[in-house]
Amino acid sequence: GWGSKNGYIYQKGYIEFFARSKDAKVIIDLITKYPDLSYTISDKEGSDCYTNHQKNTPIALTWGVFPGREIIQPTIADYKTFLIWKDEAFALWEQKWGCMYEEGSASRETLNHIVNDLYLICLVDNDFIEATSLWDFLDDVIGNIDERENGSRSAEVSC
Repeated sequence: GWGSKNGYIYQKGYIEFFARSKDAKVIIDLITKYPDLSYTISDKEGSDCYTNHQKNTPIALTWGVFPGREIIQPTIADYKTFLIWKDEAFALWEQKWGCMYEEGSASRETLNHIVNDLYLICLVDNDFIEATSLWDFLDDVIGNIDERENGSRSAEVSC
């Protein structure tokens, strides 16, 4: 861990994943209903890239409060870092995993699909006190995609 005894660590809801371009569009269309959420979305090349937060302002994801110390902020998300990570993330699929499978194999084609057709998506819930907007939003996105593809929403899954 990080920090000293008797401290507290706070974390915002945060998720990164790959999704189809049409699903990224659903995210962009629906996110305006969730003003506490920030997003950055990009294809492999960075030529199709979207964000709703200031490009030069980092967002704190985790921070710690410890007796006798300043606030410690070890994890951030920001637009510039996302673009660097995007290159690394797509390269991992292509260069680290892709080379393990023969060209033309089903596994290699799946990895090529991820690299060439999917978008990297980063979502941050900026309300760390309530911290349910992210999960409510993802439920909304999944229901919307299900409705578009199947004509109706599937039953909700509860844990």
